Amino acid sequence: MKRISTILVLILTLYSCTKENVGVINTELEGKWILTNAACFCYFEDNVDFSAHQITFLGSSLNVENSAEPKFLINANGEYSVEGNIIILDSGAEFSYVVNGDKLELTAVDNPQIADDELVLTYEKY
Repeated sequence: MKRISTILVLILTLYSCTKENVGVINTELEGKWILTNAACFCYFEDNVDFSAHQITFLGSSLNVENSAEPKFLINANGEYSVEGNIIILDSGAEFSYVVNGDKLELTAVDNPQIADDELVLTYEKY
């Protein structure tokens, strides 16, 4: 009886651990991120508060909140996938990413047919 109980506890423990990440593409991206800086060939007013721009990775879904100007990742809501260190949005846009602790840096993959399309977005975990 003791052996059966041990086996059942082990099975339940393994099942509960794997259940947490069902649908999660990349656990280091999971959660809410607040924009702290943007670098691009664009103009910003002095002392811009980027925090009105937030992104949330939940499973294989990306939710973007742009409640003030400037707006970034317009039309990025929806499913996303990850290949290596590249995030691919439903729209086809691609961003390389680096997570360093509670910092996330998204860099738009350059389209050689478009001049000055460089964009680097730096987020902090909420």
